[in-house]
Amino acid sequence: MFFALVGPTGVGKTTTTAKLAARCVVRHGADKLALITTDSYRIGAHEQLRIYGRILGVPVYVVRDATDLRETLASLRDKHMVLIDTMGMSQRDKMVAEQASMLTGAGKVSRLLLLNATSRGDTLDDVIRAYAGDNLTGVVLTKMDEAVSLAPVLDVAIRHQMDVYYVANGQRVPEDLHLPDRSALLDQALRELPANSPFRLDPLEAGLMMASTGQANISSARGGF
Repeated sequence: MFFALVGPTGVGKTTTTAKLAARCVVRHGADKLALITTDSYRIGAHEQLRIYGRILGVPVYVVRDATDLRETLASLRDKHMVLIDTMGMSQRDKMVAEQASMLTGAGKVSRLLLLNATSRGDTLDDVIRAYAGDNLTGVVLTKMDEAVSLAPVLDVAIRHQMDVYYVANGQRVPEDLHLPDRSALLDQALRELPANSPFRLDPLEAGLMMASTGQANISSARGGF
């Protein structure tokens, strides 16, 4: 199985790769896993993954283009799992499409998109639209421990019908990576904001917003005839 972790900068791809690698080593052994990094732009980016690789006893390969990736994956086809740590880039960067094409052309690589739970819903919408594609298998929710509310990230995942593979709630490797618990996630998403939060709506404000939305819908419908 080939999995590539993709997403914007700073979302935690390298750390999450290490967490997944540690889980795989515990379950299947170090000889069944290989790590690849395609990030040759950031200074020392691949060194971080190499450190994790040495700790786990897992080989780390640095690839620089589509041909290099394809040949490396072919040489690793006997592994139970290969994890690919990719370069982070803005969802509005044209290189997102190039990255997706490189991964698709390398073989049966499934992409896991990392979503920052502290981001706004419209930003997350933008991220998913940019990274969408046939080989986008699901999402990993990161920075859960930093988010005041999980409602935006869960709303986006549900609306785009994305499978949530894991949730990450800290920097510890591998402790801070968990399988999603539906009840716990919903509880956190629907939890009321603190009384002193400037984003908290009182009952009157919520009612006015609902009434305004309903009136807009009625006006729109009338204008259509």
